Amino acid sequence: MYANILQKIEEYKTIVIHRHVHPDLDAIGSQLGLRGIIQNNFSGKSVYVVGDNSDVNFLGEMDDVEDSIFENALSIVLDVAGSSRVSDERFHNAQETMVIDHHKNGTDFADHFFSDSKQIATCQILTDMCIREELSIDSDTATYLYAGLVTDSGRFLYPLTNALTFECAAYLYNNGARVQEIYDALYDEDINFKKLKGHFINNFKTTDQNVAYMKNVPELGKRFNVSTFTISRGMVNQMSGIHGIPAWVNFTEDDDGLIYVEIRSKKIPVVDIARKYGGGGHDLACGCTLSKWEDTDALLHDLDQLIERNQDNG
Repeated sequence: MYANILQKIEEYKTIVIHRHVHPDLDAIGSQLGLRGIIQNNFSGKSVYVVGDNSDVNFLGEMDDVEDSIFENALSIVLDVAGSSRVSDERFHNAQETMVIDHHKNGTDFADHFFSDSKQIATCQILTDMCIREELSIDSDTATYLYAGLVTDSGRFLYPLTNALTFECAAYLYNNGARVQEIYDALYDEDINFKKLKGHFINNFKTTDQNVAYMKNVPELGKRFNVSTFTISRGMVNQMSGIHGIPAWVNFTEDDDGLIYVEIRSKKIPVVDIARKYGGGGHDLACGCTLSKWEDTDALLHDLDQLIERNQDNG
């Protein structure tokens, strides 16, 4: 896989790197990290990163790229395989497209598709590529990749964390990853963010099968002065680690009426439920987008049935 990725990169002078909308640190970290990998190991390449702004742009800013750049370019899309969730739709204008991802989803657009759902992060895939292919990286690149690795592994807590994860972390550390800088950014929280955590802890509800959930309307973001993404992805795990709670779901409506759904589970795979509603992801961490609140109740009902079946079988 890695040799094929590098061969395709070798063929192009111009490369534009994309990732999913509302990015997390694995998306932005892999994006900036891959740019660094290319710049450190290939000469004569023009490499750009594009996408929407977000709360995690402290790692680095996106480039302002003219439309003409895409005409003879390779667009590489990271951490997402579905075209509807790619940030900056101009990847359609590229000469060729490539996806590098770690979710359990196929692609509906890429000319070249590289995916490994056993890897805990796209940043881990790229780091493993550096190790196996003996590539050079600098301190900035190591820092970007470490940010995605440590967050998508839940600070090395999530089940897909394994020996390779720690091998990659050690490699990045030894290549100058500024670990403390990343942790300072992650744990230095705004007071409104702290208060929002308290709101979640005090107000989540549970279903008949003890699935914890929150239903958040746009006014919540205005109340705490935070983004929809902060409420949706940033708060879902406030319901985790609770005895007797096998799964938890965060429903967050944006100003346009779309409801972003983050689904998490301790042990029982829930990705098929996300797929049923047009989403996907990992077995124990996945999501989808709904258009009406009635569907949130249907999704919770499906989760309850799943939990009940697994209890009967276990």
